[in-house]
Amino acid sequence: MQRLLLTLLSVLFVTLIATPTLGAGWLWDTGNGVGFVAFAGLLYLGRSEGSGKNQQAHQLLGFAVLGVTTTHAYWFLLFDAAVIEYIKPGAPVYMWAGILGFILLTVLIFTGLPEYRLRLHKRYAIFKYWHRGLAFATIAGAGYHIVASGFYLSISFQVVLFVMLIIAALFGDQLITRREVETRQPSAMYLVAGVLCVWLFAGIRNFSI
Repeated sequence: MQRLLLTLLSVLFVTLIATPTLGAGWLWDTGNGVGFVAFAGLLYLGRSEGSGKNQQAHQLLGFAVLGVTTTHAYWFLLFDAAVIEYIKPGAPVYMWAGILGFILLTVLIFTGLPEYRLRLHKRYAIFKYWHRGLAFATIAGAGYHIVASGFYLSISFQVVLFVMLIIAALFGDQLITRREVETRQPSAMYLVAGVLCVWLFAGIRNFSI
């Protein structure tokens, strides 16, 4: 649980460290705050194992992250019709990277369910290899979507810290100890803490205006 909270707070910290009052209004900042919470959840999924007793908790958190990501994706479409221009041919590459990350996340979660996993991979070792590779591709797409948009991470050292955070989340445990095994269900904690992080993300930017 502590690592889940640490991941959420670390992502929030990186977005606020340089220009904490930079914002685009409650609507946009809230929607983007949801996106950063989704990315933090994705990072935590990448650092935790989904085997044994932890399998159900890992799967539930995966669905929670997918739900938050879906909220981020449809937030702007519901509240700002002009955003439709960003998903048409000719849209910025970082938008297509975000869409790709969303698709890969959906594939990642559903192919990890036992009923589908067993059809695709008879051996667990092979499944684990492909599942982890797909997770890296998902994080890469989502990470590029965030960095290349250039708004909340507008300073070069923020980008460096953001990349270092991703590397630490994915590989840090391998250098120190074994990957985290979370036998409790962190999805409820993730959603509650995520709401608080979104409120901080948007509130700091808008209450200070």
